[in-house]
Amino acid sequence: MSQLLANQGIIITGGTRGIGKAIAEACLAEGARVLITGRSEESVNKALEAIGHDALTGSVADVASEEDTVRVFELAMQQFGKVDAVVNNAGIARAGAVQNLRAKDFQMVMDTNLTGAFLYSREAFRVMKDAGGGRILNIGSISSQTPRFGSVPYTTSKFGLQGMTRALQVEGRDLGIMVSCLHPGNVHTDIWDKAPKSVVDEPKMQVADIARVAVLMLSMPPNSTIIDATVLDPRQPFLGRG
Repeated sequence: MSQLLANQGIIITGGTRGIGKAIAEACLAEGARVLITGRSEESVNKALEAIGHDALTGSVADVASEEDTVRVFELAMQQFGKVDAVVNNAGIARAGAVQNLRAKDFQMVMDTNLTGAFLYSREAFRVMKDAGGGRILNIGSISSQTPRFGSVPYTTSKFGLQGMTRALQVEGRDLGIMVSCLHPGNVHTDIWDKAPKSVVDEPKMQVADIARVAVLMLSMPPNSTIIDATVLDPRQPFLGRG
């Protein structure tokens, strides 16, 4: 049976753990060559060792750094000769009642979740526009549709990411660059370590489940795209949760 992503070169930010790592593994299983980024050499090396695949490489990079972003794309072009897809997965959250939040916490979330996605999307357009196109997959959140209490920085960033997705899709239309946003509900990752117990007890998906959807969105035929997808455990409070 043919592989869905055979010989594609894919960059995944924040690919050392959680959803990003699961997407990397799923893409590798479908024949892709993958470059993951992480914030520390230790995290990158740990992920490379854990996955243990010949078609996987990694780079230490701050997604909010223009210099680091350019370097990652140069490395990907050296290794793959092209960049077929970019997954903007890197993300952080800072929670709490708005009156207690520091401006630097808000800005930190914007830098990672929004500025990082902009920089990687901009570089993707630069390398894809003359190569016949490609795909950008932004990892959003159901928080972009229904916020929780105490999530102003995170929710703002995910609303912004959905808007960026749609604006990029318009710009990519005539270049063959398709831009999508995948909105996961609760997923089993270490982000829950600091969450309130009421939230921790909500039903969750496995990271492999959301990775399956990511592969589907990345492997659609050239004449079709999934702009938005919302995926969650059907038991999770979402529709009507208020």
